[in-house]
Amino acid sequence: MIEIEKLISNVKPNRFRRDQSGCSFHARSSRGGVLMAISPRAIGLHVVITGASSGLGAALARVYAKPGVLLTLSGRDKMRLLSVAADCVSAGAEVDIVVCDVTDADGMAAWLTSADQVRSIDIVFANAGIGGKAAIAPPEGEANAVARLIFATNTLGVINTVTPIIPRFVGRQTGHFVVVSSLAGLLGLPHSPAYCGSKAAVRVYAEGLRRLMRPHGVRVTVVNPGFIDTPMSRSLPLPGPRIWSADRAARAVKAAVEKGRSEVTFPWPLRLAVAATRALPSRLVDAILVKHYRRTTFS
Repeated sequence: MIEIEKLISNVKPNRFRRDQSGCSFHARSSRGGVLMAISPRAIGLHVVITGASSGLGAALARVYAKPGVLLTLSGRDKMRLLSVAADCVSAGAEVDIVVCDVTDADGMAAWLTSADQVRSIDIVFANAGIGGKAAIAPPEGEANAVARLIFATNTLGVINTVTPIIPRFVGRQTGHFVVVSSLAGLLGLPHSPAYCGSKAAVRVYAEGLRRLMRPHGVRVTVVNPGFIDTPMSRSLPLPGPRIWSADRAARAVKAAVEKGRSEVTFPWPLRLAVAATRALPSRLVDAILVKHYRRTTFS
């Protein structure tokens, strides 16, 4: 594996810039950590992943990394993003990274448009989001600022990731959007109303987008993961039933994308548990979830 210090030392000042939107761009890395322009003859997938500095996004980057693939990765933590990039470069992929906030619509549009001009994008993973302990609601309810930040990141962040590329996919009559929602988007939990609402919104958005894009040959897959072993999940004061590793989740998502599935939900025991709530009386479901919230969140 290429050491992070070596990768950082190869970032030349004149190959690093900050655009007016506030996003910081790094030049592409090739095998060996040397920054260089991509060859016009390069072939293979061009995969864009937001929220790639940790968790599912980082795992997705690693499972897609191989020779011929160009990975364009974004995140807010530069050092962790460089670590992921180093792993991907050592696997033979070429990597572009950008430090950017998905709530910055202008910055996202500039970055994605630029990335598509370098090499036509094949797959866009709208994965960035906030959750974990930061999304847990106190007994007195969520503050306005917290709820707005959750929706700005988890919902508008997806829209900021998808919309700049829609005209390009439609024009080429090909492309694949992968929108990461959550099992929490299938059920309103007292633990995190804003988080559940934000994930429900992107799930329905992805469903509508899939139907809108179908005549143009553009695919849309929505991903509804349960508990994944990530720093965000480990911050929760809740037990993690049926927790999956990030690598296992990434491989399941990659397989679903390759099969062209419209939706993938895992793990199946939690999926069945959520489905079962639809068959139970609302009062019973409310009582069970409120009791669980009180017992696990602040005990």
